[in-house]
Amino acid sequence: LEYNINLVDLNDKPQDFVELYKRANPLPGARAKVPLLEVVGQDDGEDNDTTSVVLCESLVVAEYIAELQAKLIEEGPSSMELLLPTNLEDRAIMRLFFELCSSCFTYFPILRSAGDETKLEAALDQFKMGLLNVDTFLRTMGNRGRDGPYLFGNQFTLAECNAAPFVQRACMVLPTGIGSGRSIDPLDICDEFKLDRVKCWIMAVLDRPSVSETAVPKEVYMKNVEEFLKKMDQQS
Repeated sequence: LEYNINLVDLNDKPQDFVELYKRANPLPGARAKVPLLEVVGQDDGEDNDTTSVVLCESLVVAEYIAELQAKLIEEGPSSMELLLPTNLEDRAIMRLFFELCSSCFTYFPILRSAGDETKLEAALDQFKMGLLNVDTFLRTMGNRGRDGPYLFGNQFTLAECNAAPFVQRACMVLPTGIGSGRSIDPLDICDEFKLDRVKCWIMAVLDRPSVSETAVPKEVYMKNVEEFLKKMDQQS
């Protein structure tokens, strides 16, 4: 699938971005945010004219792309791998995974615990429980007779696509000790509690070329985190 990426400064949003977002989200007062997907050249089915589809919200955008990819694969020879399981039950499990496990890699409570050991330990316990929950889900609901590190063996699906940014950022930010003052490595936590299944899954997700090659550079993301923490401190 061919695409172009346009970076948007959310502290100084271009007017054309704001106007385009209104097409995706017409609700009054909606705050323009990313991601925003514009698919150009779609046949509207009426006058043979072409129009563009504009979509917002990460899960909606990801599923649209996956459905479009599946359609292209079905129409002709392709080297692309399906992001959607063909089995209906697997699709349901894929969606359930993100519904139940999407918050398990939340790490901002850890970052905002600076100088408060009680708060830090509580946030860290919550993060550890999240890893345990993902490990349990992968062990009990995943693979289904297939070998491989992902939820469905060797098939990289939307389950991994949707979780990858959160996994990537947690593994990037927490070991630096920013905010908490303590270096915390999610993979070390997996070793400590023998969470081998989720460790294998995390490593496979991080090593996936489509994940690593589209990551926000560490220096850029860390700068954003620092600015966010300063802003939170000023508001508290």
